[in-house]
Amino acid sequence: MSDKELAQYPGDREVDSLRVEIERLRQENCSLRDWQQKSIHYIRDKVDQLLGVVGTSALRPEELDDDMLLNLDPIGIVSDTFVQILENLRQTNEELSLAKNELDAIFHAAGNGIMVMNTAGEVISCNTKLQELFLDDGDQLIGHCCSEKICTPEARSEACVFDMVMQQGQPVTRRNWQSRGRHYDVIGAPIKNRSGDIAQIVLVYNDITERTCNEQALAEANTRLDTIVNSVLAGILLIDAETQRIVDANRKAIEMIGEPVDNILGAECMEYLCPESHDGCPILDQGLTFATRECEIRRRDGTEIPIFKSVSTVVLDGRNYLLESFVDITDRKAAEASVREALATAEDARAKMDGILQSVADPLIVTDPIHRIIMMNRAAEELLGICLLESLGLPLEDVISDERLLEELQDSLSTENHGGRVDFSLPALDGGEMIFQGRTSALCDQEGRVTGMITIMQNVTRDREIDRMKSEFVSTAAHELQTPLAAIIGFSELLLSQRGELSAEVEQESLTYIFDKADLLSKIVDDLLDISRIESGRPLEIFVDSFNLNNLVEQVVRPYRTRQGPHLFEVYLPEEPISIIADKRKLEQILDNILSNAFKYSPQGDLVRLSVRCDEVRCQVSVEDQGLGMTAEQKNRVFDKFYRGDASNTSICGTGLGMSITQHFVEAHGGRIWVDSEPGQGTKVSFEIPVRPKDMAGHFVYSGRPDGD
Repeated sequence: MSDKELAQYPGDREVDSLRVEIERLRQENCSLRDWQQKSIHYIRDKVDQLLGVVGTSALRPEELDDDMLLNLDPIGIVSDTFVQILENLRQTNEELSLAKNELDAIFHAAGNGIMVMNTAGEVISCNTKLQELFLDDGDQLIGHCCSEKICTPEARSEACVFDMVMQQGQPVTRRNWQSRGRHYDVIGAPIKNRSGDIAQIVLVYNDITERTCNEQALAEANTRLDTIVNSVLAGILLIDAETQRIVDANRKAIEMIGEPVDNILGAECMEYLCPESHDGCPILDQGLTFATRECEIRRRDGTEIPIFKSVSTVVLDGRNYLLESFVDITDRKAAEASVREALATAEDARAKMDGILQSVADPLIVTDPIHRIIMMNRAAEELLGICLLESLGLPLEDVISDERLLEELQDSLSTENHGGRVDFSLPALDGGEMIFQGRTSALCDQEGRVTGMITIMQNVTRDREIDRMKSEFVSTAAHELQTPLAAIIGFSELLLSQRGELSAEVEQESLTYIFDKADLLSKIVDDLLDISRIESGRPLEIFVDSFNLNNLVEQVVRPYRTRQGPHLFEVYLPEEPISIIADKRKLEQILDNILSNAFKYSPQGDLVRLSVRCDEVRCQVSVEDQGLGMTAEQKNRVFDKFYRGDASNTSICGTGLGMSITQHFVEAHGGRIWVDSEPGQGTKVSFEIPVRPKDMAGHFVYSGRPDGD
């Protein structure tokens, strides 16, 4: 009911009471509205404060009206957000702390000295390396100006890296800064704040003292070398061995050639040093490492200067070069022409001596009558481990430390024994010994007086070994031939003396035994003929034809199956037949030789295994036993002619030719053979040959023999 309607009932108590109550409620409602507005304003202000702390802009009334503000509880939402932000800040602080620890570890472990300064030049941090470089024990740098502790009076006179960074506002590098007698590369860099102003400066000191000293020493050495090279009276050229072009020349060489240095560098050496009729470079064409000769230099004006040239090989930065040195022998040529007749004898002797030194590959040494070294070739220097330049004119006992070698050489150099031969031994690199034969010859003047001795030391190790092996082979071959011959003679004599008295079974057994021994003799003779053919240099003729390899293997192993006795014998062949083109008889001999060795050198009851593997290109055969095995030396020499691992009379029989012949047969087919063995662990011999032979310079002959399978 409105106030207008209530006014129609004047003096009514109930109406008056109702009017009073309505007024009271109106005032209470107005108070509540005021309180609600104040609460909403308070909540909105607090929310805006929290959003400001979080970093979010304040709420606008159109974004969130008063009713939604009261229903959504924004203070709770912002509070939860604030809690999450605080948690993220805690995690970020932990990560920053870990990163700071890592940076501190790197800072102090760095190999360079590092310090951080404020803009006033005061040190606020430095690492351990910087303290080692500049501070004494107990000195403190933090809080001090760096110039007080780091810079010497001499260093302060130079431009300061700190000042340069402050002025330029960017990183600065100072090369070869010196302090307290040491050299440093100094790098300064600014650390700027958000406003772009310099807040701190970092200085890094890299100690380059050792590198600087090395560079100075190298520069001094190069200067000395250039001075020496340009001061010598001989021309020197450095030539690229691959392109044969000149890459460097000394002053004397440029003067003698008479060309500008720019024309010389990059030109081919033959333009100046090699005559038109030259027969090849001794270094590049003949494989020598050192050579000397007389030739001419062609000058720019067309004239030629006679020179004496020495060429040797050098390797610089992994590339091969020729070092050529030469001297002008124009005056010597003129003097030779004028006194040639008077000095003919001396010149002849000199030429002979030069010829001996340059042509003899064996070590050669020339001594005077009291055993002082006059001359030696490079082979002698390498053998005796001495240098001619260092030992020239010294007695032998002063330069040779091996007493046994010295005694042998002095004995061979004695005038009573000159012309004789003395064997002596030296240790080899593999731990064995090398045998040398020293042969001496006297140098005499025109009156026949001995003026010196020439000693040639020839390496006869291989010759002595061959002599020993041949002697053993002759003894072994005689034994191998005598044994079947004795059996043949004995059984033949039995058949002749008791003809008609023996039973048919005994006669058949005797004839079979004679045939087997005669076949053994034939094989030994065939081995000798094959070795003779190989030694004479004649190629082995391979009569090839197509046949089944499986059938050949079965044919070879059949006798071993029947007589294997206490041995175990296994054969592994491909399921499909293998068609191969090769010399069937020689391949049969190869298999027989390898199997024979496997049976001979295997203890009774052990396993012998033969396996064959083939593809479309090659075929590999392996024979493996569990026998005696071989040492490293025996394995390396198993294919040598006449070599037997045990040549004693009690050893297993054999001539020492089988494996050598086998190797030649395999290689004649274009294949290869190898041995795997360890002492006491058996031996595995493998070889492989092509399924289809390649053209071997006419050594393959297609026989078309009917015995091919």
